[in-house]
Amino acid sequence: MKKYKVFFHDAKEEKWINDMSAKGWHLTNYNYRFYTFEKGEPDEYTYRCDLLDNFGFGKAAKEYIEFVESTGAEKVFKRLHWVYFRQHRNLGPFELYSDATSKLSYINRMLTLYGTVIFLNAISAFANGGLSFTDSGLRMNSFLSGVNSGLSAVLLIPTVGLWLRRRKLKKKLTLFEV
Repeated sequence: MKKYKVFFHDAKEEKWINDMSAKGWHLTNYNYRFYTFEKGEPDEYTYRCDLLDNFGFGKAAKEYIEFVESTGAEKVFKRLHWVYFRQHRNLGPFELYSDATSKLSYINRMLTLYGTVIFLNAISAFANGGLSFTDSGLRMNSFLSGVNSGLSAVLLIPTVGLWLRRRKLKKKLTLFEV
């Protein structure tokens, strides 16, 4: 079964995948907003998604995936810097980040990604908007400026959510440092 979904919030995506697993639909692949599931036993797996460093390339990413797999988890698939793992529920709870410091690192990687995409879209919006302002015949630039502005605005919502999660984690870390 294939399902089309758009997520801008990693925790909501992970919850939806785990809800599908609870119904017996297990994620096997993801391709441009299309999630592929296969039928299995309900509640067989717990899924976790992660954002790797360095766009998921290099020795460190490979070693990280091997490390997670050595704990009993299985890599379902990896697309660029996103990787999806699952683990049989009979092996116990499955968490990728067990402490606030590693969760903070994950959130910082997400903020870097979202911030970069927002910044590039904002630059494109200004450039296209400027071109269409100077020459009214450039309607495509005006359209692209609107698309880039819209994408930047849409991505601001999960970015603010990530920023609030990071702020909460930093407070938690500060409490335990004293």
